[in-house]
Amino acid sequence: MAFVCSLAGFAVRIDNRFPHLLRQCGDYLLPDDAPADYVISVTDDDLAYERDHGETAGRFSGGYLESLAVYRKLASAIPLRDAFLLHGSVIDCAGRGIAFLARSGVGKTTHTLLWKNEYPSDVTVINGDKPLIRFEDGVPYAYGTPWAGKEGMQINGRTELSDVCFITRGEENSCREITPGEAAAPLLGQIYIPREAEAAAKALSLADRLLKCCRVWEIVCNMDPEAAHTAHDSVFGGKK
Repeated sequence: MAFVCSLAGFAVRIDNRFPHLLRQCGDYLLPDDAPADYVISVTDDDLAYERDHGETAGRFSGGYLESLAVYRKLASAIPLRDAFLLHGSVIDCAGRGIAFLARSGVGKTTHTLLWKNEYPSDVTVINGDKPLIRFEDGVPYAYGTPWAGKEGMQINGRTELSDVCFITRGEENSCREITPGEAAAPLLGQIYIPREAEAAAKALSLADRLLKCCRVWEIVCNMDPEAAHTAHDSVFGGKK
């Protein structure tokens, strides 16, 4: 089996073994004869790695493991073409791309849903878990992908990324703008860094570029709707 899909504007041919991936990528399919920027296939060793060492190591279906392995291979290749994988949620709010980043379990998905519920006419979730960020003519765009976490929040679309927000949990809601220097270490914990040296160095360089292109915020929030209003009013209250 094989199919071609569009991921962050790249045409990716996936030589898949299991039907899971074809279903997963259904919203992103291109004609089968579309010229491919990347061709990805998965070996038995790749599946074993995901089973034993991946972020969700354990007993999973072959199709699920193949999905993880394919995305890892793509994420390892694209930094050399000015793109990288971000672990976070990205929304478009009134035409402005906003990324929410947090350690696992802190509540980035909950905060995303608060924005969506409080500003339903303005907010579209581009990807709720693992968007791709691609620089085009020096501008960072966040692209939706089929890898969108258990909630499956994603669209086949993109938004120009203007704001990066780091979320921490707290009793009182607050939002303050921080410097790229303050954000550098937290951001590195939320991007995929390839094992190959050249691609790793490029991913780190792209992360640095992102912080120079975007405004960066620290959001301290609880899980009440007021948390979204506090963050929204800060992000949209200042000059771009």
